[in-house]
Amino acid sequence: MAGMTTYVVPKAEFGDKLGFHGGLNAVLYDKPDELWAEMCKVIPAMKRSGGYMISSDHSVPESVSLEQFGEFVRLAKELGAYE
Repeated sequence: MAGMTTYVVPKAEFGDKLGFHGGLNAVLYDKPDELWAEMCKVIPAMKRSGGYMISSDHSVPESVSLEQFGEFVRLAKELGAYE
């Protein structure tokens, strides 16, 4: 999983002092089921205590269609909203 350990460990230690972004594997944009599974693991862990901005771990690959990227945005809105 793209950077989850890398992000979650510092988040637990410094989350109240730093903001974080990223950690979502950009190559999964064209694999909706795998993308959903990754987002369900990464986003809740990272948004705990605030300070997380959803983004991919790298640039969006050229092979990703606008429709596929739209699905990423929809999932991000569903999972990433702060209450």
